[in-house]
Amino acid sequence: MSKTSQMSLALSVLARHARRDALLLLFAVFFFGQWTPALAAEPRPPIALTTAGDGVDLAKAGQLYVDEGQPYPTTAAGLPAMIAGLKPARAVDLLGGGYWLVAELRNDSRQSAWVIDPNDTLIDMVDIQIYGEDGTVRQMLTGYRQPHSYLLHYGKDIDLQPGQRYQVLIRFSSPYYARTPVFSVLTRTAYQQLVARENVLIIGSIGALFALTVFNFFIYSITRDRSSLYYSLYVLCYAVAWGMTFHLSADLFNWHNLHWHYVPFFLLPVLSTLFYTTFLRLKEHAPRLYKLSRVNIVLPLLTLPSCFFFLSYAHTIATIVITIWMTMALTSGIVVWRRGYQPARFFVLGFVALMVPGLLILPANVGLIPAMVTNAQLFTLLGGTLDGVLLAFALADQIRLLRNTLEQRVQERTAQLTEAKEHAEVVSRHRIDFLSAMSHDIRTPLAGVIGMIKFAMRDQSVRGRTEEYLRIGLQNSESLLAILNDILDFSKIDAGRLSIETVDFDLIALIDDALGILQGQADAKSLLLRSDLALDLPRYVRGDPTRLRQILLNLLGNAIKFTDRGEVRLDASAMQTADGRASICFDVTDTGPGIPADTLPRLFQKFEQADHSTTRRYGGTGLGLAICKELVELMGGSIGAESRVGVGSTFSVTLPLALGAEPAADPFNLPRKEHHAYRLRVLCAEDVRTNQIIVSTLLENMGHDIRIVENGLQALHALSTAAYDLVLMDGRMPMMDGEQAARLIRDGGSEDYRVLDPGIPIIALTANASDHDRARYLAVGMDGFLSKPVDERLLYDQIEKIIALHLSRGRPLRATDAAQLAAARNAALDQQFGVAPDAHADVDGTRTNDPAAVQILPLAGMSHKHMQRITQAFLEEAPRRMETARAAVIAGNTGAAAAAIHALKGSAGYLSSTHLHTLCSEMESAATAGQLVEVADMLPDVEAALHKACCDLRTAVDNARASDVSSA
Repeated sequence: MSKTSQMSLALSVLARHARRDALLLLFAVFFFGQWTPALAAEPRPPIALTTAGDGVDLAKAGQLYVDEGQPYPTTAAGLPAMIAGLKPARAVDLLGGGYWLVAELRNDSRQSAWVIDPNDTLIDMVDIQIYGEDGTVRQMLTGYRQPHSYLLHYGKDIDLQPGQRYQVLIRFSSPYYARTPVFSVLTRTAYQQLVARENVLIIGSIGALFALTVFNFFIYSITRDRSSLYYSLYVLCYAVAWGMTFHLSADLFNWHNLHWHYVPFFLLPVLSTLFYTTFLRLKEHAPRLYKLSRVNIVLPLLTLPSCFFFLSYAHTIATIVITIWMTMALTSGIVVWRRGYQPARFFVLGFVALMVPGLLILPANVGLIPAMVTNAQLFTLLGGTLDGVLLAFALADQIRLLRNTLEQRVQERTAQLTEAKEHAEVVSRHRIDFLSAMSHDIRTPLAGVIGMIKFAMRDQSVRGRTEEYLRIGLQNSESLLAILNDILDFSKIDAGRLSIETVDFDLIALIDDALGILQGQADAKSLLLRSDLALDLPRYVRGDPTRLRQILLNLLGNAIKFTDRGEVRLDASAMQTADGRASICFDVTDTGPGIPADTLPRLFQKFEQADHSTTRRYGGTGLGLAICKELVELMGGSIGAESRVGVGSTFSVTLPLALGAEPAADPFNLPRKEHHAYRLRVLCAEDVRTNQIIVSTLLENMGHDIRIVENGLQALHALSTAAYDLVLMDGRMPMMDGEQAARLIRDGGSEDYRVLDPGIPIIALTANASDHDRARYLAVGMDGFLSKPVDERLLYDQIEKIIALHLSRGRPLRATDAAQLAAARNAALDQQFGVAPDAHADVDGTRTNDPAAVQILPLAGMSHKHMQRITQAFLEEAPRRMETARAAVIAGNTGAAAAAIHALKGSAGYLSSTHLHTLCSEMESAATAGQLVEVADMLPDVEAALHKACCDLRTAVDNARASDVSSA
């Protein structure tokens, strides 16, 4: 048989025995609790007193009579007559009553100091009369209501002379008896030792119970575990019950009230049931026992009033209630233990310790077994104390189990949190990557829109309403770019990826710069924009000038946007600190409509504005102030706002900035020429046509030669076949992106394409504008970073640095031909001001002998090289469109034929001859109408016209190439 099976069998046997013994006790108390063995009424011989043994019990050796109110005899001579008139009693009725106990003592020892001790139960009153042979009569009073000569004991000292006989007449009464009283006679020395020993055990046990109460109350205050609370209340109630039983309240506080003695005993089952149902998780482990255990709460509360109305029966009722409780509690503990809840084993042992005294004492009370203990109450108290200690072990075992479970749960929770943290980091990275991708995808077309609008506005022929339309389009595009930048800034702040730099800068110049940028907006609204700088404001400080400028521009821009009349003022002051730092305060005050007081607390939250109409009226995302707040806090400062409706608002920013020195002059910030001193060969890898044209135009205006490729693979091929001075590399391209291409370039190329110069400078040219993207591109070997839309000044500075780098390495560069650039610009000006060009000039300025030759129409703002690229694109695309149209006609697909001819018609619109465009229009109309025969008839004429146009354009291209070779 396994150990588990043996344990289960043992617990089953223990549970059966517990139930059997409990029923036996109930039976004994109910049927036999009212009597004890009869005390004979016949005269008995004197009781000999000796120093040997533990003394004598007068209740066993004497005669018991019913007290019917007879008076005491005044002398020993009257004692026989009195006794003859008394009614003999069979036993002491445990329900209470008054009795006489008559005995005769003979002192056969040499000891004269003796003690008579009524004990083993509560006795309300004990009156002892001692009649000596010499006629003396001595009276001693003791009991519950009398002062005690010995703490917690009823004992009274008597002097019995050796060899003398004494008649002892004891009168005692009580409303109830816990068991048959014992009247011990023993030597004073032995009794004093007994009292000392028992008092140590009593006070120690009750003190231990109080200590357990306090300790578990403390545990409950920390853990808030109701098991500890109920246990504390149970143990406290147990200590109070036995403290009153042993007369602690009477001896220490002179408090006597028998009606309250059994109240704590009635409350014990209630508190214990609350404890064990919670501790054993009885509702979970044994639902039926959980329901049955309610009896232990209801029954004691229903019978508790017997303490006040039926005091004689209170002891018997309490005994029955307690027996039911202990039986059910022990059964519950055994069942739960068998079902695997290990802390229940201490609970079972505790209740076994509590029930053992009852199993030994109650049968002895009713005469079923001999008395096995001399002080039943003390023995029961010790059993209860042991129960309290074992229950404390049970709680400790539960806490250990909970701790192990908690540690496991903490580990599991830690793992979950770690996983959640990693997931959040992944999500954050994905969010940043997504925003970067969206930034690229949005900035790319937006950069084209802004660049093209700027180029168009440079055209001097653009005037009037068209110029106004372009200006509005540029403003909206730049507003959209600002919104995109706000979203990206806040996402970087939210992800903790925004860094703050610390450099020396000119604070006064930065303020002037911010005011200068916004002066135009203020002038447009007829607002006064001014500043008031304190005289002690330091000029040079250390901090992040870019972020400070962003904060000031945002606050000043908001003030201008929301103010219709009056002024916007920037006040700046400083307060020096002892550590060499300055606390700089910026106040932006406006005379706008003001902000309601209930709106101010949420003003710096993201996506918040003063009211919802603000977005409709003024635009914006509501992120500006939230970004300002985050930036200010990142810089260690504070931001706040004050406002009065109808008066205006003041936004205050306080920043701790260290005093700095004058920054070194940046050579790249010096006044620049329109073009660089040296002409570079630039390779640009860019897949968007619009960006190709913008970058090409910017670089050519700076005097450089540029070649465009559409992906990283083509860039590798170009770098393996020709020498270049610089690569502008887009980050995201088809087939091979910029990062992969940069790695291969630095590695010397691929197996198919070996790069001639692996160290060639590479500048990232991408719409991904975050610091994370910048770091990623620099990590793969790129030398610089430019975000789209491309800033002409930043591009100029980057190329200036590349030129300086090449010169420092001793690389020869071609000097820029200023005269040739001037001639090209003059030609562009002629076109812009309507000066008629030579009619016999071809697309790149050379003469042609055939005035009727088909050419590409010159476009405003486009250089001859741009016209060459358009020509080449026509030569590549137009024949392919013609072939698609022919195949569609042969297949009988008029829809496909119409689409191909439409595309060819669009390209023909750029030609100087309208013949091909007219034929395509007619042919498209016929195809759209489904007239396939007419389309087939027109096909030869369209092919002939296209052939002539292509021949003329190829001749012009060949002439241009020959001209380039001769000039080189």
